[in-house]
Amino acid sequence: MQHTRSEGRDLRLIKPLLLGLFVFLTLGVTIATETLTRFGLEDNYAIVFSVAFVFAVLILSRNLIMIGIVLLGVVVINLPEATLARYHLDQDLLLALVCAIILVPTVYRMVFK
Repeated sequence: MQHTRSEGRDLRLIKPLLLGLFVFLTLGVTIATETLTRFGLEDNYAIVFSVAFVFAVLILSRNLIMIGIVLLGVVVINLPEATLARYHLDQDLLLALVCAIILVPTVYRMVFK
């Protein structure tokens, strides 16, 4: 079976959409839920998904290394409290670090460029 140009073009269109959906559903929702839980807003799904969308857009505007670093941070944030305590890590501090990794380059670009 021969591939046509339109099939190749369709694949190039679907790949970024799938990556965006993956980042939104995993990283965006997790970070948004963790952040909004600290403020007592985890039950408001409209806010959770809005914040998740913003985080996903900010993450996707970076390269794959940035996505990997944020993914690693999300995994560490979701470790059990006992594991984090054993390594003297604070969940709130880790959440702030992941948010800073996402937000600082964007704010820097907005202010200085």
